[in-house]
Parts: sequence; C-alpha cells; structure tokens
Amino acid sequence: MEKTADSKQMLFDGEDGYDAVVVGSGYGGSVAACRLSMAGFKVCLVEKGRKWEAKDFPTDSFQIMSAVRMESQNLGVSFGPKDALFQVYEQNDSLAAAACGLGGGSLVNAGVMLPTPVRTRRNSKWPKEWEPDWESCEASAATIMRIQSIPVQFTVAKIMKEIDVGEVEEMVQDSMKLSMNFDIEESSYRLPEHQNLDICIACGNCLAGCPYNAKNSTDKTYLASAIQAYSL
Repeated sequence: MEKTADSKQMLFDGEDGYDAVVVGSGYGGSVAACRLSMAGFKVCLVEKGRKWEAKDFPTDSFQIMSAVRMESQNLGVSFGPKDALFQVYEQNDSLAAAACGLGGGSLVNAGVMLPTPVRTRRNSKWPKEWEPDWESCEASAATIMRIQSIPVQFTVAKIMKEIDVGEVEEMVQDSMKLSMNFDIEESSYRLPEHQNLDICIACGNCLAGCPYNAKNSTDKTYLASAIQAYSL
C-alpha cells in the first residue's frame, strides 16, 4: 500500500494505477487493504480523516467539544472542523455518529474482542464455507491486534470488564480481551517497524482516543502491516 503525499495526486497518479481502491480505514477497510497488499496487490486507501497521534486526542470536556463536527440536513447547518475526530450527522429522524481519522472506529473504542458465541455461528445465514476457517480467522485477528486480558492488579479492572462486556452472555465474559497494551502477556505477533506502544494506565479515555499510545488501533496494526508488505 502506497503512502499518499498529496491528496490531489491520490488516485491513479502512477504509470500503472492501482489494483484496488479501499475506501475507509476502520476495521473493514484496514483488513481489506492489509490482505490485498500482502497478496501483492497495489492498493490505494482513501480516508477522509487525518492521522491522529496520542498527543492529539481530547482529554477533557472542552477538548472533546472541539473535536466534534455536527451536520444537520434538517436545519441546513454544520459546524466544527471538517476533520474532527467525531462526526455527527442528522437527517430526517436519523442521527449517526462516526469516527474520522486514520484507523476509523478503532480510534474511539476500547478494542473489545470476544470469541463468536456458538449459537451465533449456528445461524443458517452464515455461509457454510466459512465454518472450517472460523477459528483460524479469529486467531489471526487476535494476534495482529495483540489482544490482552485486563490485568487484575488494576483497581478498575472489574469496572472496566462490566462496562465493556455489558449484556454479553456469561459464557464469554472470561474470554473478553482488549486490543490494549498492558505489557502483561507475550504476543507471537511482532508489531510493524516504528509501531512501539506505551503501557495502558486504565485512564478510561478509550472512547475519545488513547492519549497514552497504548491502543492497538488499525493504523498501528493492519495498516502498518499493509505498508510494510508493500515495501518488501
């Protein structure tokens, strides 16, 4: 996957163009870009938002308000930076919120990862061809996202688990892990070059972006791997 130097030359400026164009850099787009790039395809990733560094994320109410853009088609008004981290859209009776930045929604959540419940996998709507690869695909995602359990020594560990699990069935509560760096468990997956992380301090700021560079968001995992694969 090529890095874009100028948005005006983003698409098809090379002699041979691109094999694929991926729109969006959240969990879906980043995985697609990574797999295509690792398969040898020349990929162009299009993302509306900017690259967010740990120091850029809001850490108080005032900063969060400054990181929101609101667009209302009902009122015909919009306000807030166009590249704001949080994008809120209102149209008719619908209200939608989305993250805007390289990494998409992975920037503003706790990276909760749970194994797919058996009863869900038994749903006949899933393609039968997926079943043999289900465990290996989940294991691959868990490895590249470097998921880890919440350390019991955190005084807020129980609260974090209650918040993140919510109403998830009891059978998977003990399997819940986060794509955070607690520096507790060893991982077989080595982060791409220049993607070293700091340690989570359980500040609870996950939903507004990690200001301590401890979250394995997709820009640090799948997208970094895509760029690395292209460079090989």
